[in-house]
Amino acid sequence: MSVSASVGSGGELSDERLAARQAELQAEADAVSADLGLARLLSEQGEAVRVGSAALGLMVVPDLDITVVCPELTDRTKRAVAGIGAELAVHNRVRQVCFRDDTGRWNTDPGYPDGLYLNVDCRSEAGREWTLDIWFVDEPDRQPDLAHVRTLPPRLTDAHRARILRIKQALALRPDGSGRVPSYEVYRAVLEGGATTAEEFDRWYARP
Repeated sequence: MSVSASVGSGGELSDERLAARQAELQAEADAVSADLGLARLLSEQGEAVRVGSAALGLMVVPDLDITVVCPELTDRTKRAVAGIGAELAVHNRVRQVCFRDDTGRWNTDPGYPDGLYLNVDCRSEAGREWTLDIWFVDEPDRQPDLAHVRTLPPRLTDAHRARILRIKQALALRPDGSGRVPSYEVYRAVLEGGATTAEEFDRWYARP
């Protein structure tokens, strides 16, 4: 069954369908990773850790986030990551690859460590468009997404997961782009603010 199937009245998905679609996307993320040979490519530079919604089991859109923990980020690492991007770029299911250097003077966000980044737009064997965000870092203790995959799972109940999926789905459907917020803010709104709907999330997110 396709991800867009079984939409209920008003265009909303039931909690059961959201959970089923999440599982479908998570399985397809595995297939995309295998098809692109990511385990082989990324392991040459360090430990590849799946992070974000694909790791937490909270997927509503076909995005896959991976952080690679490298021994160090050097010019050699930079060339190697660019080489990974080049190899991915010629895969027959990859549309485009973007490489970004966020090390040294290029890193303008003090909340994040230096990193090298690959953004990949591709199509799964099932025909769905996917976006991959792959970061290479050498200071894992400063990388928020690595902390999230350690600290969030023990806090998430089935009820929390259902609320998060419901809110993320509602935000993803907003046509004006106002639903483009960091997923972690949704998790915080549910776990810390008790949000159960997108409207409650909006109020929590807009708090002073």
